[in-house]
Amino acid sequence: MTIQDVLQHLDSLFRNNDIAKVEPFLLEHLDAARKRRELSLELTILNELMGFYRGMGRHREAIAQAVDALGLLEDAGYKGSVPYATTLLNAATAYRADGQNIRANQAYNEVAAIYRAQKMDDPYLWASLHNNQSLAWQGCGRHERALASLELALPLIASRAGSEADQAVTLTNMAQSKMRLGRFDEAGADLDRAIALFESQTPRNPHYGAALSARGELAFRQGDTAEAIRHFEAALPAIETNYGRSHNYAVTLESLATVIEATDPTRAGALREEAAQIEKTLA
Repeated sequence: MTIQDVLQHLDSLFRNNDIAKVEPFLLEHLDAARKRRELSLELTILNELMGFYRGMGRHREAIAQAVDALGLLEDAGYKGSVPYATTLLNAATAYRADGQNIRANQAYNEVAAIYRAQKMDDPYLWASLHNNQSLAWQGCGRHERALASLELALPLIASRAGSEADQAVTLTNMAQSKMRLGRFDEAGADLDRAIALFESQTPRNPHYGAALSARGELAFRQGDTAEAIRHFEAALPAIETNYGRSHNYAVTLESLATVIEATDPTRAGALREEAAQIEKTLA
């Protein structure tokens, strides 16, 4: 299979919700690419595995793929190149997802240094860097810094045609930081805009569930229990469709349980038990 063949088949698996087939498909073709010494295909698959494992909450496995990919690029003499920086960006995001925010920020800074040295002027790559680094700042509790990164990212993304889903992801991230800073009205406006952008797309972007979950959290913080329940319940199938019963699915179950605890403790207990079983399976 060529790189295009692999990516097209991978897209079809996600479109058809064949999530269970994704990992076996990627591992099979990774092995084949290694046997044929097809470096470009091997790197492509490693990067796809990184994203898949991260989305499933399997962060250490994502990091393992990142280490393999960076090692391949170094051995091939590509350290310091834009392709190396792109893979390092994915690796940094895997570290960030695993809670290693300081290490992630170090890698993001290295990516920025490579981009500047290579005079890289692709606005989309810069936007991706700013967007991802904002999450590391969020993980460090530095939400003003996170917003500064996101405010750099949003106009770069919006300058590209067909960028609605990426704009929605950025707006969702902005809302998360604004919530932590107590700027609830602004967060709500960002989330409503993000959800509308996601809902304008067919099929729905995998991050749609995160926006719904964030809207549920905001409603709960503002004391609107009914609205919180509605959004958390809508988030669950959106997450499951793209990632299965993953860590994020379990977190959303816990969030829903917290909202309904006072009015329906029996259901809240069942939701927490289901979340615990999912986490146990993923461990």
